[in-house]
Amino acid sequence: MNIMNRIIILSALCASVVNLFADEQPVRQAIERAIPFIEEEGVNWIEKRNCVSCHRINTMVWSLSLAKARGFKVSDELDEWIDWSVKASLGKNDKGKIVGHLNKEGVAQLLYGLDLPKSKSDKLTALLPNAQREDGTWKPGGQLPGQKRPVAETSITSTQWIALVADEKTAARARPAIAKSKPGQSTEWYALQLLLAAKAGYTQAQTAATQALLKLQHADGGWGWLTADPSDALGTGIALYALQYAGNEADPAALHRARAFLLKTQRQDGSWAVRGTKAKKKKSVEETAVYWGTTWAVIALATGLAGK
Repeated sequence: MNIMNRIIILSALCASVVNLFADEQPVRQAIERAIPFIEEEGVNWIEKRNCVSCHRINTMVWSLSLAKARGFKVSDELDEWIDWSVKASLGKNDKGKIVGHLNKEGVAQLLYGLDLPKSKSDKLTALLPNAQREDGTWKPGGQLPGQKRPVAETSITSTQWIALVADEKTAARARPAIAKSKPGQSTEWYALQLLLAAKAGYTQAQTAATQALLKLQHADGGWGWLTADPSDALGTGIALYALQYAGNEADPAALHRARAFLLKTQRQDGSWAVRGTKAKKKKSVEETAVYWGTTWAVIALATGLAGK
């Protein structure tokens, strides 16, 4: 190779590095704007509700932990919030029931999103087989059955989350029901199919799940939480996370459009507007959906900064 060719190649490589750095800056700025919102609203929830069973704190600590791992400044109290979420999940409510038994989806996301010490992860994992039904599924916890998708689908998505992190015996009992479930109405169902296929190393299933999820992407670059809904940060964050995590088969241009959608729709306070996931609140922007959407947007954007 002559010196001129070497110079051309080196120049191209330098230009690629510069472009990558430039592309990362808006993403990093979006995450930085979102972190104070996630922290403030999450602490308010803990202090006012003292509740870990509403499927909210799990994505709070997951998103902040991932941001910290990517070099962002987060509160020094993060470790305390994680410890609280684990202890609260293992504790009992005022009716004497173990909280994690009522919130197995949240427990699964704590296990999936956090790098917990084995002493803690083992205790949380032990909660998951509780109340697994004969067909291998679980009844969705808390207020999840009131969502605007069929209850049967909500049950399957809860089961998908749990199967990602449960012990092998428990996960194996769940797989037949997951495999025969009908294609969902929610983007979450498709994203979880992709994550499960990637975890199992099923190449063909992973390819099929990737393509199915990409076909649901809207013209504006996003996904709705329900596939037929307008794009929002909740659906887009979940889809983008799964596509980035599960491999390199996803079209890079599709991922770029998804990030662009999130960047252009972020609000001044760092959050994203998301309409309610409950049937009764589906027509208006709703607080919990906003929080879920914001944490999922950060999970997806932070994941994209450094691969998995």
